[in-house]
Amino acid sequence: MSPHEEKNYFRRKYPRRTLRKKVGVLFDGQYFICDSGEIGEGGMSIISEYALTEGRELVLSFQIPDGTFVILRGMIKSVATAGDKAIHGIAFDQIPLAFKRQIRAFVSARTTATRIN
Repeated sequence: MSPHEEKNYFRRKYPRRTLRKKVGVLFDGQYFICDSGEIGEGGMSIISEYALTEGRELVLSFQIPDGTFVILRGMIKSVATAGDKAIHGIAFDQIPLAFKRQIRAFVSARTTATRIN
């Protein structure tokens, strides 16, 4: 086993980019709104005051930046705490190609910064 495997490090399959949007979450018959953390074409992270159960399914609804409003199923792959918040790593389940392309375009787009003198 490599040192990375021993320490539970992993490599993401897809690159991600920070996304600061509200996300609707349907989990175990309950609906609530939380914040997003990062997004990639394979999944996203959400930041919530609720710690959800790893390995369970949920439904996410959110707007892809410069794209479509989507409703996607996902699987909770990881849960970590940061202060009084829980950060959940979500893997999308059967994401349509059109949505993957929109997310890929967002992740790969260059951001412009304005210089302040």
